[in-house]
Amino acid sequence: MAQKQKLNLDGIASQNSQEKQDYVSAAEAMKMMGVRQQTLYAYVSRGLISSLAQPGSKEKLYLRSDVERMCIRSLARTGHGALAASAMNWGDPIVPSTITEITPSGHRYRGRSAAELARMKVSFESAAELLWTGTLLDEAITWPVLELTPELKRITDSLESQNPADQLLEIFSIVTLHLGVAAGAGGATAERGQGGRTYDAARQIIHSLVGCCGYAGPLEKFVPMTPGSSVVQGLIDALQIESSDSNIEALNAILVIMADHELSPGTLCARVCASGGSALHSCLASGACAIAGLGIGRQYLRVDAFLQASSSRELMQRAKDAHARGAVVPGFVHPMYPRGDPRAKYLLSVLQRRPLLSKSSKALLTFVDRMEDELNLHPRHELGIVAVCREMNLPKQLPGALFGLARTAGWVAHIQEQRLTGSLLRPRAKFEGTSV
Repeated sequence: MAQKQKLNLDGIASQNSQEKQDYVSAAEAMKMMGVRQQTLYAYVSRGLISSLAQPGSKEKLYLRSDVERMCIRSLARTGHGALAASAMNWGDPIVPSTITEITPSGHRYRGRSAAELARMKVSFESAAELLWTGTLLDEAITWPVLELTPELKRITDSLESQNPADQLLEIFSIVTLHLGVAAGAGGATAERGQGGRTYDAARQIIHSLVGCCGYAGPLEKFVPMTPGSSVVQGLIDALQIESSDSNIEALNAILVIMADHELSPGTLCARVCASGGSALHSCLASGACAIAGLGIGRQYLRVDAFLQASSSRELMQRAKDAHARGAVVPGFVHPMYPRGDPRAKYLLSVLQRRPLLSKSSKALLTFVDRMEDELNLHPRHELGIVAVCREMNLPKQLPGALFGLARTAGWVAHIQEQRLTGSLLRPRAKFEGTSV
């Protein structure tokens, strides 16, 4: 049986290309996993494999990534190496943490529901401090705004000619590393363990990233925060949008909801760097680089492009066309939430509460309802963020940038936690080449 599963797994690897379909038939799924039909149905009922109804047919399709993950998990019984491989791919937990807990009803920061924090209008700064210290302050807080140094101004001015709006996450890395060099943060040994200094540096970094969002705004330049401003107000100033209650609520909700989500790729990179003794700025820059690619930060652009339709009918047709190709509909199906991403649910509720909702947003909400009713497909957080940003008429680059800005707060908490463990994160590779 183990040998049969090994052959199936090799077959999966040989199909690993961009052209492969996102969904497989029941027969293909059973063949890949080496299981019977009853076992496949059991995996689906337990939420381990996502299924997709096909209009006009009793047959269903099954999410390929879920099937592949189950193939790897089934090999875990043969040794620790297989178990580790499974854990690295949406599998079992591998790093102990007291920061963020993932539950079916949503994620929790230090035991506090992230959605409830956003609903209570807890500021992003307070949510960040909760992640860092475990304490939720009663009063609203703002962080001290440091004056823009001449060196940083030269860097930010020079970036204006580099098509910055389309490279905001890369620019986040550049600016963060510059701040580290300017502060002499290369000496990570001296910095390690000095929590107050780390958090002061983190606040300065976040404020600088807010200013970078101005590259995508009407001013097309770095917009430094003014003293006394909150992070959300800094974003409003940088993006030149109305400082209305609904805009403040929407931006704050995105930042609070997305501040952390356990061990995502950017978080893992930040922790790996921290385990090797890197300075805060280097760890955060590595996290920003990890999410800058097509698979994470630029997924928001894909969702935005998909939503370029004026009616729910057009959107539904696009979804059905994607389904006919065996492709995942952009903005739908999250492996960790087979019954729906609670982050998307909350952000869409924020969208619904906005006054004078646009025709396109009403069409999108109707489309989401139809997707759930007709195809049993649930939205992901990317769709929620993009939908809210589109309603505010924000540039298409902003959803990914807001995700990176928000997640910086969580990375700081993970960096500090990893440092306290004193361990080096160093997974092993399994050699499968040909020896000579």
